Amino acid sequence: MKGRLFFVFICSISALAHPLSALSMRARLGSLLRLRGGAEQPIADEERWDYIILGGGAAGCVLANRLTADPSLRVLLLEAGIDGHQDLRVRIPASLIKVLRSNLDWNYETEPGGKVEHPVYLCRGKTLGGSTCTNVMLYQRGTPADYKSWELAGASGWGPSDVLPYYRRAECNSGGESKYHGVDGPITVGEVPYANPLSDIFFKAMGEQGYRQSHDFNDWSTPQEGFGKFKVTQAHGERVSTAGTYLELAKKRANLCVRTSAQVTKLLLKQTADGARAAGVVYSLDGKLRAASIASDGEVLLCAGAIQSPQLLMLSGVGPREHLEELGIPVVKELEGVGEGLQDHPAVLVSYSATKPLSLTNEIRLGGTSLPNPVSLFNWFVRGKGVLTTVACEQGGFLHTRADRTQPDLQLRFLPEAAMSPDGMNTLEKVASGKAARPGFTFQLLACRPQSRGRVRLRDANPLSKPIVEGLYLSAPDTADLATLREGVKLARKICKARAFDDVRGEEIFPGSAIRSDEEIEQYVRSSIHSANALTSSCRMGSASDPLAVLDSELKVRGVESLRVVDASAMPQIIGGQTGAPTIMLAEKAADLILHQRERKRSVADRHMFAEANPAQAVTP
Repeated sequence: MKGRLFFVFICSISALAHPLSALSMRARLGSLLRLRGGAEQPIADEERWDYIILGGGAAGCVLANRLTADPSLRVLLLEAGIDGHQDLRVRIPASLIKVLRSNLDWNYETEPGGKVEHPVYLCRGKTLGGSTCTNVMLYQRGTPADYKSWELAGASGWGPSDVLPYYRRAECNSGGESKYHGVDGPITVGEVPYANPLSDIFFKAMGEQGYRQSHDFNDWSTPQEGFGKFKVTQAHGERVSTAGTYLELAKKRANLCVRTSAQVTKLLLKQTADGARAAGVVYSLDGKLRAASIASDGEVLLCAGAIQSPQLLMLSGVGPREHLEELGIPVVKELEGVGEGLQDHPAVLVSYSATKPLSLTNEIRLGGTSLPNPVSLFNWFVRGKGVLTTVACEQGGFLHTRADRTQPDLQLRFLPEAAMSPDGMNTLEKVASGKAARPGFTFQLLACRPQSRGRVRLRDANPLSKPIVEGLYLSAPDTADLATLREGVKLARKICKARAFDDVRGEEIFPGSAIRSDEEIEQYVRSSIHSANALTSSCRMGSASDPLAVLDSELKVRGVESLRVVDASAMPQIIGGQTGAPTIMLAEKAADLILHQRERKRSVADRHMFAEANPAQAVTP
């Protein structure tokens, strides 16, 4: 297959697919979205579904697989994007830059204001597989303490011993089976089959600084702090997504229906004596509004991600009363926590030029041009190895910037490439446009356990309008995240002074040698902060006494029957690491919770049927 696609790749790798513009989308669907009092009525599906999954991303694909393993269950999966997991921009890890702001990306931005005055770009996957098709593929679980914090926040049953079996179930670890790793799961996990000489220099420098080398950051028997190679979700040099694994297996089953380019606009909720109940959804497909309904014992499973899950809840009347009433949306269930508590890993860069041409660009590009290097293409297409298997940041570490922290507060990623902008995402966009970076290397510094929390709010009552994302970065009252990133900049500079870098170290590009004082570094952080794309916690689990907890420990929306949220928005707080693996784990556990509830209901129904048929033998359970 790779050989047959070689010519196609040569012709098309530099071209970006253009998304349908917002204006044309509005023109096509605007007349259909008169959801409150308009004449347009959605076309009702004839079939009733046991489960309707809203969003075919990281979590939605997992649920589609696990639920349809029971052939008696009918499952509908609705995805607003296309099926893009076979797109070469997705399959080739180094082509990640071609996905940014493409038709496979929702292309969100934060609202400028507060301590961060510029909009921050948020890449979110708009395709089957979701952000497992658009992320940097790092497979990270955090630490046991992260999940103990979930339990303390009221997420009973989500402690380290509870979640570990689901990590193992999902994983096919190339290093073999162990207490912490599985080998029978759909998601292949291993190391990138490529090493840049600058990465070896980085490892030597970290050793000089006295840091411990970690051979597995996901081995919970050892401390997280240290440096090493990060594991990635990759097989034979290609990206592994939940669409290409979980969903591809499930598509063969007759009881699964997958509809792409199907944008959900509203949940159908019915008022009950005890609150509300989900009955189905309204969605747009082929220019028409349609309605899908669940069976009497069915459920709607919201898997739209940390931005769109709260958006859909609020559009449907579930959320903060004052905000909904301001927009004229009837309140079905008041839940103040919907959209609150949004978290991400904020990031900044420290970048240097190199005195030797060892950067990734020298291998990917042909002689300093924007053309791809045919040797690199051959290595990937034929051997599944080489520089095209990298996303550049698969080496780094977890570090403390303060001795009083019980867990590392900083993740460091080392990239064998010079930055062209202090904003990391902007650098990637420039590379995607054909600009070649000069030889160099970069430290990307993440506040991996941030204290700041932002929120998601509706811009208006139009389901096609992008929601407002605000207050996400540097909003912690004690300026903890700002301090972490400031000290991270200092730490990166210290690492770069190690003898190992002497033969390759050039000038400091960003922030630049003139930036020295704490105040100057903090201003650099505020002006250049960007997202590491790990959004969580906007519909978080928590105890009944927590006024901002949207979900109970079984991921059920409080006060709304037959409705769960199964995605990263459900996490009580962000973990210390990339959030792709935890989202898959969460969906695996959610599938068990859902199926166990159905089994309990079946058992109760069977007992009732037996009692009615055999009244003399009936006993009270």
